[in-house]
Amino acid sequence: MNKKVLSCEALHFNLDYFNSFAPQICAVVKADAYGHGIEEVVKILGNRPAFYGVANESEARRVESVNKDAKVLILGRVSDFSLAKHYFLTAVSLSDVKKAIRLKVTERCFIKLSTGMNRFGIDCENENLLKTLKKLIKNHEFAGFSTHFSSTDKEKITKKEYELYLKAKNFLGKNFKSCFGGSGAKHLPGDILRVGLGLYGYGDKNLKKAMVLKSRVLQIRSLEKGERAGYEGAFKARRRTTLAIVGVGYGDGFDRNSSRKLRVKIEGKEFKVVGTLCMDACFVDVTGGNVKVGSEVLMFDDAKAMAKWTHKIEYEVLTSFSQFRGEIIKS
Repeated sequence: MNKKVLSCEALHFNLDYFNSFAPQICAVVKADAYGHGIEEVVKILGNRPAFYGVANESEARRVESVNKDAKVLILGRVSDFSLAKHYFLTAVSLSDVKKAIRLKVTERCFIKLSTGMNRFGIDCENENLLKTLKKLIKNHEFAGFSTHFSSTDKEKITKKEYELYLKAKNFLGKNFKSCFGGSGAKHLPGDILRVGLGLYGYGDKNLKKAMVLKSRVLQIRSLEKGERAGYEGAFKARRRTTLAIVGVGYGDGFDRNSSRKLRVKIEGKEFKVVGTLCMDACFVDVTGGNVKVGSEVLMFDDAKAMAKWTHKIEYEVLTSFSQFRGEIIKS
């Protein structure tokens, strides 16, 4: 009934776009591929990305279940560095670096340097930490250095953080590959670009949106003026009204508090959602429209637009749809 429709063409187009800036791409599929579905995205992109970036072992296994040949990079911190036998890991502290050396898996690990995000990684501005790190890695080869810039939409901040990264890398004296996080870092010279939101069509006007969500009309109801519908009679008809009941609600990731601003398309015509979303259904005012039971409903096609009226960011909007039930179609 409900389905998440992914565009193969859009995903490949976006991957090609970022590949024009960097030699290798790490396609980030954490948080269920930003709500698009890990398994589906991996099936579509195959072995084209150099790496698939995930947050944890569980997500890594989901990638592996679809593509055993894929190189998977766990971006989050792990305690068990024996996982490097199967996946590439991220060393976010000196103790992690020591673990990688002790287990002889350094070539499967990226060393995370913190340039300004101050979330994970070894502080590039801490001279003592860098000196210790330099001694530790002197006789070892790692997969690379990685960092995540904090504000890629702000040129001055990004430039400062990039220069901080280069200074730290030069001090460490190792020509490991540079792996940069953030689609907005595409203009910075590096070896591997980690692409998250941009892969799915957001953050750059040149990209193509990769997902739409669709449902169908379950029932048609007619209300006389003054009649109500929904919990606590949230909708009151101001005229004779035709309502289409659609099987999508807040349980599917749509924002209940902003439901009255939601617009959907049926047979190419836009209609307004009225009342308040139920857990698994909503009311659409289709008065005057040629809408029938079974008509297809386009529930969502633009996270940027939805983010504005829900007072969220695109990331929140997209990842909320990871629970969207139903069939996944590649188009």
